[in-house]
Amino acid sequence: MNIVIAYDVFDDKRRRKIEKLISAYGVRVNLSVFEVDIKMKDFKKLIKKLEETANKEDNIRFYILTKECIEKSFVLNNKGNIFDGETLYF
Repeated sequence: MNIVIAYDVFDDKRRRKIEKLISAYGVRVNLSVFEVDIKMKDFKKLIKKLEETANKEDNIRFYILTKECIEKSFVLNNKGNIFDGETLYF
């Protein structure tokens, strides 16, 4: 499954831990945004690890992308992403 994970974590030490956890499964596409192509069992593991690391001040959001969403997405300036190869339809 394809997921976009975005986060705001204000504590530097905790943010580095969260970045490390997410980067093991995906590709950073912005300072606090990752694109992740992950199996459900691994996604559950990631969620558990993030829950153990984050606190209630942190904001971690998961956007699960359908095939139709990916087909309609694109990257400006051809930077590329892990979902490349999809056709853009409007």
